This record gives sequence, structure tokens and C-alpha cells, in this order.
Amino acid sequence: MKRILFAALIVLLPAVAAAQTPEPRLTLRENAERELQQDRLTVSLRVEATGPTASAVQADVNRRMEAALSRARGIAGVRAETTGYWTYEERPANQPRRWRGQAGLNLIGADTGATLALAGALQETGLAMSGMRFDLTPEAARAVQDELTAAALQRVRARADKAADAIGLRVVGIVEMRVGDAGGEGPRPMPRLAMAAQASAPAPVAEPGLAIVRVEVEAAFRLGPK
Repeated sequence: MKRILFAALIVLLPAVAAAQTPEPRLTLRENAERELQQDRLTVSLRVEATGPTASAVQADVNRRMEAALSRARGIAGVRAETTGYWTYEERPANQPRRWRGQAGLNLIGADTGATLALAGALQETGLAMSGMRFDLTPEAARAVQDELTAAALQRVRARADKAADAIGLRVVGIVEMRVGDAGGEGPRPMPRLAMAAQASAPAPVAEPGLAIVRVEVEAAFRLGPK
């Protein structure tokens, strides 16, 4: 009886080993991208003040910032938001002590002309320019993401079919798939910028650049015989 069982076990072992052999898989990654013109401008301004006491400086900064915010609220399509605010004491050699204060203001708008015109008007009131930048709104990026996803999926499946065929197999299913934003907008061209904050400062000049919207797809395919 033992000899018969041992022989049966030997016969079954190859079949069990074949059943446990992992199926071949192929993992590929593909992306699709498109350049879009940046559609949002952020202009950074600042209020600066100097005085003999901290309270005097803070009162001056607050007054001028409130005036700037009030003016910005009257411009349709431009959003104003305050940023940093600080005061500090200076003790220059052989001079009286003095206090300095500063507060930041961002103007954000899709209407470049209105945003730049407001920035110029605030410069004329004494605000100083800190910088500006263009970027791409999430809404503009989402408008093309579905189309880019479809293109990336088609390319990754086509590559999988060719790779499987090259080794005498075929794609029989998808084991796993991940789709996501690959990130990265690419370089932002430096805008032409007028930094001066003079009484008759002209409105700053800027021109948007291009941003890259990119979608990445990763898929694991199950392969089988043709």
C-alpha cells in the first residue's frame, strides 16, 4: 500500500507544480501631456512704514492697507488677500531708534489687464512691488485631464499588446491600474516687471507663459498563450 501511495504522489507532483506556476505579468507606465497658456496672475505688493514707535508704525500700515483693500474690493474679477505682517525696531549708530513695519498684499485675477491696472494704481499710492507670477488654474487643468487620460490609456494598452506579441503571448486581462496627475507645470517665463513704487509709477507689464498639464497611467497586465 505504501508503494502505491508513493507512486501516486510522484505522478501528482508535476501537476501541482504546474498549477502553482505564477502567470506572466507585464507592468507598463505611460503619460500624456499638453501645454496650456497660464490663465491666472498674482501680483504681490507691500506696504512699508517707518516711525518713532511701534504703535505709530502699525497704525500707518493698517490705514494704508485698509485703503488698498477697499480699492481692490471695487474691482470685479480681482481678489485681494493679505500676507505677511511684521514690525521691528532698528538701532542705527549715532541715530535715534526707529521702528519699521511691513504688510503684504496679493492681487489675484484671471483678468490680466484689470489686475495690472489695479497694481499700478496702488503703486501710485505708495505701495511697493514685490513680484508677480502667472499660473494655471485647477479648472483649466481639469478641462483637459479626461482627454489626456484616455490618450495615455490607449498608448499603454497598445504597448502591452506589442510587448506580449513579441514574446509569443497575448494580453488576457488587467490586474491593476493607477491613473494620476504626474505633476509639474514646467518652467515659468519671467514676466516683464516694473518694480518702482513712485508717485507716477506706470502699471506693471506682464505676459503669461505656458504650463504643462500631464497625466500618468500605470497598468499591470496578465498575459497568456495566444
